[in-house]
Amino acid sequence: MEPNVSQLYSTSELREIGVRYLPNLRRIWAEDFLPHLSPDERAQAGTVNLNLPLVGATGYPLEFYSYPIQRQVFLPIASLKFIDDLAVAYAYYDKMGCDLGTISDYAAVLRFRPQHVMGSPLDTLGVPRTAINDPYVNDVAQKVLKSIVFFVAVHEFAHVMHHHKDYKEFEDAQQAQRQESEADALAVEVMRRIGVPPVGLTFFFLIASRMEISPGDFDTLAEYELHLRKRATHPLSTQRLLNVAENIENNVSAFARLQADPASWEQRLKAAALSLREIARTLDDRKMRLFLAERAQRADVAAFRLACRR
Repeated sequence: MEPNVSQLYSTSELREIGVRYLPNLRRIWAEDFLPHLSPDERAQAGTVNLNLPLVGATGYPLEFYSYPIQRQVFLPIASLKFIDDLAVAYAYYDKMGCDLGTISDYAAVLRFRPQHVMGSPLDTLGVPRTAINDPYVNDVAQKVLKSIVFFVAVHEFAHVMHHHKDYKEFEDAQQAQRQESEADALAVEVMRRIGVPPVGLTFFFLIASRMEISPGDFDTLAEYELHLRKRATHPLSTQRLLNVAENIENNVSAFARLQADPASWEQRLKAAALSLREIARTLDDRKMRLFLAERAQRADVAAFRLACRR
């Protein structure tokens, strides 16, 4: 059984959320993102349509995707809400001095034991709905969410711009890694041009590393490559995350230039890149992947609600 957003949010709730999200998402796409592409990039991509369905094609919580031939990008409301909730949880746990590992444990349980997780991430993690009213929580959550939305939107646009192929057409994992890294590179580059610090990417990839299948989950590379051809949409790999970390490290000044305290932000970004490198090391480590899976199997989901009580 795989996780599905229908177990996290009702259709009526998603419709209400969509009404709030749609104007901001279309503004980000049309006003904050597209004008920062070069003429060559715009010409190479052509006219790309942004689609904002309530739920993605499979209902997977981290489902952001594109159809390059049709020049279509899809950012489902349910997946954005999932990231939004986790960003609020992250900011709240940080403010309260709670164990942030509980949030990644939650993501792992969603992958391995989805039938045990019902309702929104905020409710499961014991985060009060009023948490967002706290200025610190709101500021941190919005920065994390904004950077992730920019990243996934431009990443999917890049798949269209580069005319990327479906993974079913690939013969080895290296092709998939190159394709994902190309899309990541444009996403990070556009964020650099705009001056959006990629502070949320470490958190995003941490959650993805708990929910997505990676090379370390397989006995052999051949088994992993078979997975790529059959089911993968955005494969994680050590090299992919290391490339993102290097891109951030090489451009910390550019990312921090519009912030009130650039020097402080440069240090934060260096730390974020280092954390990405740590996450990358776990992807190919079979012993670590087995440990994480066993941890998810043993986790007491009911205890998540009490993990950040004060």
